[in-house]
Amino acid sequence: MSVNVPAGTANGDMLIFGIEVSESAGVVPAIPGFTQKATVNDLPSGDQDNTVSLFWRRASSEPASYTVTPDGTYGNYAAMAMLRYTGVIATGDPFRTSATLAGNGTGISKTSTALTGVQSTDLAIHCVGTSLATWNGTAYDVAGPGGSWTERGEIGMTAGATPNPRILFAEQLGTGTAPVFTSTFAGVAWCFCAGALIAEPPQTGPNNRIFSTAVRRASMW
Repeated sequence: MSVNVPAGTANGDMLIFGIEVSESAGVVPAIPGFTQKATVNDLPSGDQDNTVSLFWRRASSEPASYTVTPDGTYGNYAAMAMLRYTGVIATGDPFRTSATLAGNGTGISKTSTALTGVQSTDLAIHCVGTSLATWNGTAYDVAGPGGSWTERGEIGMTAGATPNPRILFAEQLGTGTAPVFTSTFAGVAWCFCAGALIAEPPQTGPNNRIFSTAVRRASMW
């Protein structure tokens, strides 16, 4: 399967890739050129082998798309989305913190995992992947938390596909709360990967003073 690189991507942009794989037996497909930040599976308590993984990459001479090959353990169904961000730190791990959560839902809603240590300038991202916890191919949709949360990159298999996986991102600036996602169908296997992206520090420039108490010096440029 292939996913397109977001339009307008330039070198240095932050690419965030999320994939939900059903019937995966906990195996995460390789995403060439990306670093895996978090992954979670609903085993052993789940009945769907639902795996969600979160990856990142700093854009560099990007191709038009990336191809992902599920492991084919016993028949895979997948949904995936790629997001592009600017203003993220230019070196090192871009995530200040991350967390995961999994489990089957007996109702139609599920609360994502909470993030700790999120700062006001961080961007909290919650990636939810769902698959039907029964095998009848019923169509369903996933809705984000609304309110101050912004939804990104929702996609899923069409009605009649089994087991109909979907993936959805939600983001909010400077929060570590755990948003609530809902589904139009009960009995859903839920998996969450969440993280907080670190913003690039503001640039200093002319007329900015830097004071050093160690050497008792003030500089301006």
